[in-house]
Amino acid sequence: MDMKRRKDGFTIVEIAFVTGIIGLLAAMGSYAIMVAVANSRQKTVDIELSMISTATLQLAWDTGRWPNQASLKSPGSTEIWNISPSSAGLTGENSAFSDWKGPYYDGETVDPWGNPYFFDPDYRINGVNHIAVGSFGPNGQGRNVYDDDDIYVLLDD
Repeated sequence: MDMKRRKDGFTIVEIAFVTGIIGLLAAMGSYAIMVAVANSRQKTVDIELSMISTATLQLAWDTGRWPNQASLKSPGSTEIWNISPSSAGLTGENSAFSDWKGPYYDGETVDPWGNPYFFDPDYRINGVNHIAVGSFGPNGQGRNVYDDDDIYVLLDD
């Protein structure tokens, strides 16, 4: 009697192989999504800081004062850690700014990582103070903690 072995379904090796390939593709896809999200956040900050820097310079040109209310010629050392209050003069009127013609900025005042954008008249780079607007970056470390993930635009260049 001739017995034929019937083969229905897949072997455990075939199932493990296909599962491994699917897992590898999922991991690669997840990594690609994480990189795309990080790049998107970086681009968002770049665009928003470009608008904030333009608004800050416009405020300074119109009123002769920076968001910290210091003179255009002497920016002082007082930082504004959150540009959204009207006291900074960018988003709302403040009587301390004569010739105010704003609002100068009506976009996001918080970066994609949930930290407020800042104005720093003595932002230190390589031992030199600069006037800057910026984001504390992904790690959120800020308030005179200058690290490599800060994203900023210099206003005195």
